[in-house]
Amino acid sequence: MAVGEPLRILLVHCRYRLPGGEDTVFAAEREMLAGHGQQVFTYERSNAEGGAVQKLLLPFRAVFSFKTVREVRALIREHHIDVVHVHNTLLSISPSVFWACFLEGVPVVQTLHNFRIFCPNGILLRDGRVCEDCPRHGLRCAVRHRCYRGSRAQSLVCAAVYGVHRLLGTYRRVNLIALTEFNRERLLAFNAGTRRPVFDPARLYLKPNGIADPGIEPAAWSERKNQIVFAGRLEELKGLRTAIEAWNLLGEEAPQLIVAGDGPLSEWAKASAPQTVTFLGQISHEKLLALLAESRGALCPSLCYEGQPLVPVEAHAVGTPVLASDLGNVGGAVEEGVDGFHFAPGDAAALADAVRRLMACGASMDGQAMRAKTLERYGIEENYHKLMSIYRKIIGEKQS
Repeated sequence: MAVGEPLRILLVHCRYRLPGGEDTVFAAEREMLAGHGQQVFTYERSNAEGGAVQKLLLPFRAVFSFKTVREVRALIREHHIDVVHVHNTLLSISPSVFWACFLEGVPVVQTLHNFRIFCPNGILLRDGRVCEDCPRHGLRCAVRHRCYRGSRAQSLVCAAVYGVHRLLGTYRRVNLIALTEFNRERLLAFNAGTRRPVFDPARLYLKPNGIADPGIEPAAWSERKNQIVFAGRLEELKGLRTAIEAWNLLGEEAPQLIVAGDGPLSEWAKASAPQTVTFLGQISHEKLLALLAESRGALCPSLCYEGQPLVPVEAHAVGTPVLASDLGNVGGAVEEGVDGFHFAPGDAAALADAVRRLMACGASMDGQAMRAKTLERYGIEENYHKLMSIYRKIIGEKQS
């Protein structure tokens, strides 16, 4: 690879059965890299693929897939890949993708979209509360508590995936990207607490997911609709139950709560919500940005740490304050009284009080400052240069 030439980058991603944020980030980074002139190739699989026989073999292939090794090695050779960037390996690709890179002598980096290398369900949550049992006491805790999809068998498979590759030392040879400073600190703490480190701290980098400039100038408080937006999957861990309960407490004084998304709590929420709550179902990203821009607030009542929640970032990018549970990355996305307010996670009364504070003080918050700060930190250009810096560093280390 000559200096100044485009890199030949192989992006690797396994899609879950239900589309999620990791799929969005994978597509966005692929577009970002290609848009800046890099040569981008992809290796994609899906957990919905295959017939009955393939599904029976999936638990074994989730631990180590010779198909993945064979196909990825062929792509590396065919396209003379300089660096491999992995997003998700569970289940169909498996961590065997890293061994394909090791065997071909190509540097590899993985973005850690969650905490799965220490917690099989990935979100450090059990029974509606933060749980760090697996990082502290071992992966067997996830099997005992059926943490992955409520199934002991599936939890065993997931624990086996990471348990086997810990024994093989796979992740100690992989470069890793943490999305936030909070994630980096937790990962380092978990790693230091194990008898044998899972990864090499010198190979852990920090780079958030980027966002494109929405191109929407922040509206004045007086021009915004008296409404707050909840956007996300309608499930327990996202805190929707807390939101509905808070709006019942607020009564007639509540601004309209606009709920965008779908999920397992949908029917309960519709049956339990007061008239001050409107359900839109799934909406496009463009419509969500427009909705955030015309509203007085965004609501993020998550009960878990989150990998890197994008709703607070996108809300601030259009100058909209955020009400966030004071927990992990959701809480870390908000500066109290400057671009939103915090409340205790799972506490409907505390959320109701935060809504009142926003309605009383929101007009004094500087939407233009929110937008400028957000785009400076998460804008595409800055994100691209951070990612390229990581690529070039690990390529240089491999060549030295």
